[in-house]
Amino acid sequence: MNSKITMGLRLLLGLIYTVFGLNFFLHFIAIPPMPEQAGNFIGTLISSGFSFQLLKVIEVSGGLLLLSGFYVPLALVLLAPITVNIFLFHAFLAPTGMFLQAAMFIIHIYLGYAYREYYTSVLTQKAKV
Repeated sequence: MNSKITMGLRLLLGLIYTVFGLNFFLHFIAIPPMPEQAGNFIGTLISSGFSFQLLKVIEVSGGLLLLSGFYVPLALVLLAPITVNIFLFHAFLAPTGMFLQAAMFIIHIYLGYAYREYYTSVLTQKAKV
């Protein structure tokens, strides 16, 4: 794998997660209106009192780890379910503007493959104590 491409994609994904995660707390990017089902879903997560806030803290933390280059495999593992959920949320509830979400999904898969050697011990079929 080309290390410059990998680094560029790592920085791009880290920037996306850091910016959009911080936007939840600092409100510097206007959020466009969503379809009703999508808005209801997000509203429910926010009104739970902790789910969405925790999600955004993980996004910012993972994004900063990707930007810094420290603990990149851990950041990718933490962000993987969020990336999948973002992609599926937009695919089923808010399908307009799917380019960014599809790009995030593809970049995440690429980075997971690029860092695959760090996951071999976790993917052991029959682990021994």
